[in-house]
Amino acid sequence: MEILGIGPLEALFIVLIALIAVGPRDLGKAARSAGRLLNQLYKSEAWQNLSEASRSIRTLPNRLAREAALEELQQVKREMEEGVTAGIDQLKDIDLAPDTSSEPDDNSKEPEDTKGSSPK
Repeated sequence: MEILGIGPLEALFIVLIALIAVGPRDLGKAARSAGRLLNQLYKSEAWQNLSEASRSIRTLPNRLAREAALEELQQVKREMEEGVTAGIDQLKDIDLAPDTSSEPDDNSKEPEDTKGSSPK
């Protein structure tokens, strides 16, 4: 079990060094002042700025990926709009009015059976 990345053996080692450095009588007073110092540090504006910078650095790869995808989507959208515009321009050039100047071809019609009898 780790707390703040410090394992149990490391925590025991830190307590042992503090006990040797400060002494058993002043250990409570030193721990109290260290706690106050950490509390002031945690509430300070510098710590908040550092936390915010750390958070933005951690999310940077995701944000860059989203922005890159967004740029690609915008480029695809532009290309599609250009293609649609070009297609509309081509459709405008097509003459959809029926050609009335040419006469229908008489050879294309099937001969009508005037007798009304069917072949035997």
